[in-house]
Amino acid sequence: MRSCWLASFADVPDPACELVCFPYAGGSGSVFRGWQRHTRSLRVTAACLPGREVRLSEPAIPDIDRLTDALLTAVTPLTDRRYAFFGHSMGALVAFELTRRIRDAGLPLPAGLFVAGLEAPHLVRFDPAHDLPRDELVAWLYQGQGLDAEVLAYPELIDLMLPTIRADLAVVENYRFQPLAPLPVPVHVLHGRDDEVDIAASGAWAELTSEECRVTTFDGGHFFVREHEGRIVRLIEAALTTTTPARETGDIGGIER
Repeated sequence: MRSCWLASFADVPDPACELVCFPYAGGSGSVFRGWQRHTRSLRVTAACLPGREVRLSEPAIPDIDRLTDALLTAVTPLTDRRYAFFGHSMGALVAFELTRRIRDAGLPLPAGLFVAGLEAPHLVRFDPAHDLPRDELVAWLYQGQGLDAEVLAYPELIDLMLPTIRADLAVVENYRFQPLAPLPVPVHVLHGRDDEVDIAASGAWAELTSEECRVTTFDGGHFFVREHEGRIVRLIEAALTTTTPARETGDIGGIER
């Protein structure tokens, strides 16, 4: 029986790998619903975090340690087969710290860590926004953080969403990186050409892995993932189904454009 923390969107018999996806701040697992149609070899599974969708009545968790502790329990049953993580923005940070938790627990590690829209965690610096007054926070979200203009016409909906958004922003804004040994997990960084996330800071993920690290740049801003859904899924599928060992590719730290 699946945990309430995870949801898959299709029954994929004998998948080559299970791809567990973590959303951006304020996002929900349903943003990955369309991913399954782009792959037959992967089972796409989304993290269902408290404070949204079917878990709307539960308070969101504003602390990354508590959040990853809970997720560790949820994903532990997956570690007896091949799996990988994808995370966008806040989700990238959660996926990274969860992978560290898995290593600490002595469990099998993911076959790959795919991250988008986030600097390497040891370089992450966020201006505080989670405790802004309501109207200032809404304006900030509208100016580039994914709040659609149509939503502004529904203040009740905004007020329903804000506690979860504040909690998610607190997860990343209060994050403090702890230096530990690099992860023995290949990392593939996805970067939006027009994102405020610096390309050099994206490449610095290579310092956090002892395996291959690649950076692929896409057209678009912070939410480029929405525009390139199919290409991203196919990229992940190819990386997870190749039989070429990472150390033989000669691609460590490489950048594709």
